[in-house]
Amino acid sequence: MKHRFSFLPQAVTAWRDSDPQQAGRLGTVGKFFAAMLLLTLVARGIAGASMPRITVGQASAGTITRSSTVQGSISVQGGTPISVPEGLLVAEVTATAGQHLAKGEAIARFDAAALAQAIAEKQAQVGQLETSAAQLSDPDQADSFALQQAQQQLDRAYADTRQTWQAGEETVAKAQQQRDEAQSALRALQSQPAATPESAEAERQQQIAAAQSALDAAETALAAAQESAAAANKAATDTAQNYEDARDSAAHSYRQSAADLAKTNAANQAQAAVTRAQLDAARATLDALQALEQAGGVLTAPADGTLTRLDLAAGQASSAVAGLLADETTGSVLTFSLDREAAGLATVGTSVTVTQGSRSAQTAITALADPAEDGSVRVTALLDAGGWQAGAASVELRLNAGQYPQCLPATAIQTDSSGTFVYLMEEQSTLLGRQNVLVRLPVTVEAQGDGMAAVSGSISGQVVTGADKPLSAGAWVRVAS
Repeated sequence: MKHRFSFLPQAVTAWRDSDPQQAGRLGTVGKFFAAMLLLTLVARGIAGASMPRITVGQASAGTITRSSTVQGSISVQGGTPISVPEGLLVAEVTATAGQHLAKGEAIARFDAAALAQAIAEKQAQVGQLETSAAQLSDPDQADSFALQQAQQQLDRAYADTRQTWQAGEETVAKAQQQRDEAQSALRALQSQPAATPESAEAERQQQIAAAQSALDAAETALAAAQESAAAANKAATDTAQNYEDARDSAAHSYRQSAADLAKTNAANQAQAAVTRAQLDAARATLDALQALEQAGGVLTAPADGTLTRLDLAAGQASSAVAGLLADETTGSVLTFSLDREAAGLATVGTSVTVTQGSRSAQTAITALADPAEDGSVRVTALLDAGGWQAGAASVELRLNAGQYPQCLPATAIQTDSSGTFVYLMEEQSTLLGRQNVLVRLPVTVEAQGDGMAAVSGSISGQVVTGADKPLSAGAWVRVAS
């Protein structure tokens, strides 16, 4: 290269020597172009220094989400009933529904005079029920005296009947024997041959007549004995039958009385069970009244928890349940409201983050109420047990506004009196060379949220997403490094 152009200095020198004025004009032209070059560089430097610095991006498919923070309210639900003696005059209420109570913290105070009167009445009721329960528990027995007496009389009648029969048998047997002996004597005399002489026969006949008379008398006596024995037996049997009938009547009366008493005893036993249950309840109430008196008439929380319901009012009589106390294992309910736009994006199952004090947790929407007149919607979500207290809480939501094919940073969206638009950056030729020039492109915003916007229309190229100075269509810009 050095040898190729070594003739140039000699040529220039020869040309200048041949026409000195031509060389001066060439110098002037050179100075002019040098000045123009300097001015161009200065102008480009000044223009570059004054150009807005921009950031650019590309439209792309994406999801538009909308985050918001609202104030909600936590209420503890359910709980264990707080028992209190019924009918006591409430002098003062020191707690409110929704308040978190520590064990032993006061809920209400009862009138001392009314409490003392209630204790006295309950003690009297307990004594009365104890007496009634003891009486009803002791079964009655049927009176067997009449039956025993009738049986004894019947036993004596049976004995008398046996004695009468035996006596009659003995009398009849004795008469029978006498008759038999008389008959034998007669037959013996009659069986003898006629005696001789006649005097002896006459004597024999006299003896036979006497024996016949004795037999007749014995037979008469036997018949009388038999008749007397039969009459005595009948009389004794009739007497025994009468006593037997009396015994049977007494037995029937006894059995009927025993059956009636068995029914009465069964009814009494059932009533005794009811009375004992009433007695147990009365004793429990008396214990509660006396415990309340020992506490100075002050009802306190039986454990740590939230008072979800309070049924006591100063100046009124107490009910059997003073309220409900929920412990740490009881779940809570979160409620909050969403405006019309946010409510249109929320659904059952939408995740929310709730914060109360230092506690924060995620849950999901479980119910949405019907819209109110202003379009707002009441929302409900359930909270796990533990750590929550009734009161205010902060609720954060991130709602899904949908999937869109063209999404841009929200800073790219511009608005003026002519409508909504974005700036595209295009490289164009200018007097100062190739420059980045802004081109206005109208767009329609379909959705916007969380720093992003979805737009309709076809967008190609680089979109201005931010600038350090105001922009306008046709302006030159430079991209921030």
